[in-house]
Amino acid sequence: MPSVHPYILMNYTDKLRDVMTLAHELGHGLHQYLARSVGYLQCDTPLTTAETASVFGEMLTFQRLQTLYPEPRIRLAMLCSKIEDGFATAFRQVVLTRFEQQLHRTRREQGEVSTEQINALWRQANLPMHGDAVVLTDDYDWWWMYIGHFIHVPFYCYAYAFGELLVLALVQKYKQEGPAFVPRYLELLAAGGSDRPQVLLAKLGVDVTDPAFWELGLRLLGDMVAEAEVLAGQLT
Repeated sequence: MPSVHPYILMNYTDKLRDVMTLAHELGHGLHQYLARSVGYLQCDTPLTTAETASVFGEMLTFQRLQTLYPEPRIRLAMLCSKIEDGFATAFRQVVLTRFEQQLHRTRREQGEVSTEQINALWRQANLPMHGDAVVLTDDYDWWWMYIGHFIHVPFYCYAYAFGELLVLALVQKYKQEGPAFVPRYLELLAAGGSDRPQVLLAKLGVDVTDPAFWELGLRLLGDMVAEAEVLAGQLT
């Protein structure tokens, strides 16, 4: 209910993961609090923008921690953790979505799909992501079965990738525009789900149909990988 103050319930053991989780959940709380003015039916966001404030808060906290702890070994550990999160939330979720698209397409075109066919589609979707860095054993063909989203909320995984890349790009815009970005960003959060994401984001000067916007987010991930490689080279 918009009239109820949001609460965050979580464990906290003073680990880096707990700090990032707190930043993430505080983002959700802030999002809900700011959107209370649009009312019960419109304060909730669609899945594509539900993680905007939470992941943005994580990135701000991560960047702050990077300045507080400049020691190369600690900085590298934090970078690797954040890169791994980005890999799981963007690239892997795209793989899951591609698998899901192909599975639904195969079902429409061919009718009933056997378990063996599903396993083959799963492997086909995953191979490009892993390349020659990871050997996928035969047992991996069954791993699609543990992802409940495929059954309970079809194409949910798309929202993870969309949300992650959206926020990474918005962080880049914040870096480019500075304080002028802040009031428009808060206005976006306050709008909740009162309009389509592309309409709300347009007020930030964002065109979600422009590949260059999404490239901003990918570039941020690329910059982190490049920095991690330099730090790893210094420490070996």
